[in-house]
Amino acid sequence: MLKNEINMLRSLDHDSIIKLHEVQETERTIYLVMDYIPSQSLHEVLRQPNWKSFFSQNQFIRLIHSILDALVYLASKGVVHRNLSPESILIEKAGKIKIIDFRLATTYDSIKPNIRQYGPAGYIHPDVLSS
Repeated sequence: MLKNEINMLRSLDHDSIIKLHEVQETERTIYLVMDYIPSQSLHEVLRQPNWKSFFSQNQFIRLIHSILDALVYLASKGVVHRNLSPESILIEKAGKIKIIDFRLATTYDSIKPNIRQYGPAGYIHPDVLSS
């Protein structure tokens, strides 16, 4: 999975997607040098009792726009994240986002779509799990 994440991140360059700068490997460890993002995940923000005060209406619109813009970019590259959830969206203090965690990402083939189901169980619709 790590090689997959490295290959995916090397092929991506978007303001709302975490940037992989370098990979260093030793005999026992692989180090990924990525952007440092002082932030909280969207999940952490939404768990706060006063989460509605965290965003103004305009900030929330920009947040949604940034997520959609990143997804359109991924689609233009033929990439499916397969694990997008509030935990994999970081929010910087300035309100900008970074999508992280590309372990399950893959490219798709429009002729032969991959029908396997992926993602965190808490975000998969029950009908999908029962099929």
